[in-house]
Amino acid sequence: MLILLIAVIVLGLAVLVFVYIEFFFNKADAFSNFLKKEGIKRSGKTYKYAMTLSNEVKNRVIKVFRLGGDLIKMNGDPLDAAILIANRSAEIADYDRFFYCYKLILTADPYFTVGQMVHAYSVCGDDHIEKFARSWIDQKNADLKIPLQTAMEFISKNRDFDQLVNIDIMAKRAGLEIDEKRLVNDVDDEGIKQIIYSLIRAKYEGIYLSDEESAQINKANVLEYNDTFKITIELLKQLHLLKRDVSRFTNVMIRAHNSGIRINFSLNDLYSLTDDDFDNLVSNIISASDKGISIDQKDLIRQNIVGTDITNLVQALIKANEYGLDLTPDELMNYLVNTRADVILFVKAYNYILKNKITVIDKDELIEFSRPTSNLFDYVQGLGVAKKYEREGKIDASNNFGITYKNVKDHFKKFGVVMNAINAVESAQKKGLNMTFPLAGQILASGKYTLQSAVAWAQNPQVIEVNPCLTCVCKDGVQVTPKINITVRGKMPLIFAGYREDVLFKRINEAVVFEFESAESHDGILKHLPEISQSVLNRINEEDNQDEIKTDMANETELNNHSAYQLLDVNIFDLIIGQNIKAELELRQAQIQSEMRKLKAEADRAKAEADLRIAMVQQYKGGTKPNFNELHKANLLEEKSKGIDTGYGVSEE
Repeated sequence: MLILLIAVIVLGLAVLVFVYIEFFFNKADAFSNFLKKEGIKRSGKTYKYAMTLSNEVKNRVIKVFRLGGDLIKMNGDPLDAAILIANRSAEIADYDRFFYCYKLILTADPYFTVGQMVHAYSVCGDDHIEKFARSWIDQKNADLKIPLQTAMEFISKNRDFDQLVNIDIMAKRAGLEIDEKRLVNDVDDEGIKQIIYSLIRAKYEGIYLSDEESAQINKANVLEYNDTFKITIELLKQLHLLKRDVSRFTNVMIRAHNSGIRINFSLNDLYSLTDDDFDNLVSNIISASDKGISIDQKDLIRQNIVGTDITNLVQALIKANEYGLDLTPDELMNYLVNTRADVILFVKAYNYILKNKITVIDKDELIEFSRPTSNLFDYVQGLGVAKKYEREGKIDASNNFGITYKNVKDHFKKFGVVMNAINAVESAQKKGLNMTFPLAGQILASGKYTLQSAVAWAQNPQVIEVNPCLTCVCKDGVQVTPKINITVRGKMPLIFAGYREDVLFKRINEAVVFEFESAESHDGILKHLPEISQSVLNRINEEDNQDEIKTDMANETELNNHSAYQLLDVNIFDLIIGQNIKAELELRQAQIQSEMRKLKAEADRAKAEADLRIAMVQQYKGGTKPNFNELHKANLLEEKSKGIDTGYGVSEE
């Protein structure tokens, strides 16, 4: 039995071994038969390696040949290529897309190998392989000669290879030779786009310099070449790395080129300038050149670095040139550096004094008076007005309104401007307001008014409420408290010398108190408030017309008013009725008299009681029993007979 069991086991094992060997060799023969049937060329080494592959890989190899056999048979060892694709199944999941894109590439690049395609697919992935394939076709058709490794490095960094190809094609059409590898390693996508677009524009405008040309003349920045300048790739790359706007830089250079301007800034100069500085600098050079003015560019850069307003300087040079003044660029530059004042105003002021023959000041004095906040042109205009008054014979203060050379000079030194005060004085005089130039200076110095507000104060009436208001008592004893509005207008000569609201309020209260205390009754006041208001106004004006006070501000005419205000109207618009003082006093007097009578009655009763006690004592001493009722009655009759009012209301019986 045991022998039979052992025999069965051995037989089973033999069957299993036979089945395994049969299965293996059949499969091996199937893979080998497929290669033979398809006529796939293979080297012995590759074939031996293929036979060691797992069945899963062999099946993928067969699938690869069936889908893309025609393509992989075109270059190299097709079996080796198929095995390469099959072994990268983790990266190449979609064989259809792989061979579709590979076929596209081969239409333009027949030497693109399977290995290169596998590498490209592994870098791009399913999502971007087709975009890469079309971009690669474009660059091949344009003969850009971009190395595959450069493209793969570019794509592996999530860079836009399609954009690179497109702008590279544009560069090639413009006749530019771009070293993409050097550019893409140093510059981001946006920078590449700006640089190549800028180079294309520079090429079309004739200001581009290739690397070869640059090497030949040994210059690698902005170069003077044949009386113009050139732009290189290296220059734009460095500017971009400095966060500069290369497009704007190129536009400025083209603008200068079109204006016939030679730009001789070094690269270090460009580093020291911002985009705004460079644009402003070249714009000013162009402006000066258009007027035939030549300026040292190095000097302009130095002035820009120290914060000088070069636009102001260039415009001043243009103005001086227009006026025909003998002012050189160095002279104006020194003026600007030393004074920090507005050099355009200096040029205009200098031209004004020469044109109007104002001899009281010369160029040196103009420089001496220059301040960053002063307006020289305004000053010399003021001197021109003073000269006009002198020429017209208005040399006394009443005719020239105080506008003299000395006053103008002093005013300018203090305030830095003159013409606003002169214009305000002349305007006020036309309106009948007695404002003088020295008074205008006092108004400005006070800080309380502007010249415009001072004129408005003297010209426009204003209503103010008298505060505080006093309480008055009429003849009928009634208290009244008025609410008073007054209409006033400022008096220009006395804007500071005249008394202010506090004194005016006291005078008005004084006049109101006089009117109210003269009234017979408060009813009469209520009925005649308008008449009383007019009477108060007349009273104040009559007092003002008394020529009692003289001041320096108004001694040129008879002084009719001493207030800073002209009183135009008085309006008692409300009346608060208070207590009746007379009635309260009479009531108080009656109360006092009543108290006095009560005290006297108390004293009389006390005296009567004392007398009664004395009488009773005397009767006791006489041995007689006193009759208290009779004594008390007799005492009361005596008091009544004397007519004394005790306050107890005792009636006569």
